[in-house]
Amino acid sequence: MPEKMEEKITALLEESGLSEMQEEILSTLVPCVVIKPGEEDEDLPVGSSKFGGLPDLPANEPYPEAPGTHLSFLAQYNLKELASIGEFPFLPESGMLYFFLAVDEIPPDSPLNPGSWLVFYRSTEAKGLVPALLPEDMPRELLLPERGITFVKEKQLPDVEATEDMEDMEDMYFHLMDQLYELENREGGYHQAFGQPLELSGDVFKECALRSGLPGEWTLLLQVDSDPETLEMAWGNLGMLYFCITEEDLAALRFERTWLVTQAH
Repeated sequence: MPEKMEEKITALLEESGLSEMQEEILSTLVPCVVIKPGEEDEDLPVGSSKFGGLPDLPANEPYPEAPGTHLSFLAQYNLKELASIGEFPFLPESGMLYFFLAVDEIPPDSPLNPGSWLVFYRSTEAKGLVPALLPEDMPRELLLPERGITFVKEKQLPDVEATEDMEDMEDMYFHLMDQLYELENREGGYHQAFGQPLELSGDVFKECALRSGLPGEWTLLLQVDSDPETLEMAWGNLGMLYFCITEEDLAALRFERTWLVTQAH
């Protein structure tokens, strides 16, 4: 079976005798980045994109702390690695983007408190980074398992409805769409950047705007699925984390204004 979504869709349409719909359907696909965790005990160079472990910070920069809580290191992007697979509007082509989270303060059915997460950017290249030291008062059980990250450029299906000129073939259309969504194979451990969030209980971007009070269009910086097997992470009732930022703040590199929401099944 082909790997890329465009190839999968083309093959399915040909098998179904619906090749005439190929151009219309492919034109609706939304670009995104699939984030694939690496193997356990992988020897990662300093400055690699990764989940967990200890962050690689600029020399002399301490591990970040927050009043009254401990922030676990969740992930870091080496933006040069990300830029190597394509262009992403407003995102720097080099430097590091870091994500921290108070993993012991994630309520299953209520909003997170601001201050229980932290996202920031540093322009430092990999050669100027060193592994941070864990704060002396931070329990080691809050240290998340380390896994390398591979970025894969992909496209995903949007949320669509049958158009008026499809009314006479609506049943076939929705049957086809069900088949297409099955091709996405997004069950369990689906981590992503950009594109449309894999929503579990409502519109993620609307929730970010409502809870933050920040208007404008939103971008998904990082979606982290519950992944007990690979990442040994589970959020609430096997939910997801969504780190989002307004396009205005992204353009200004105001990553400290990133907002985090969680959703569960």
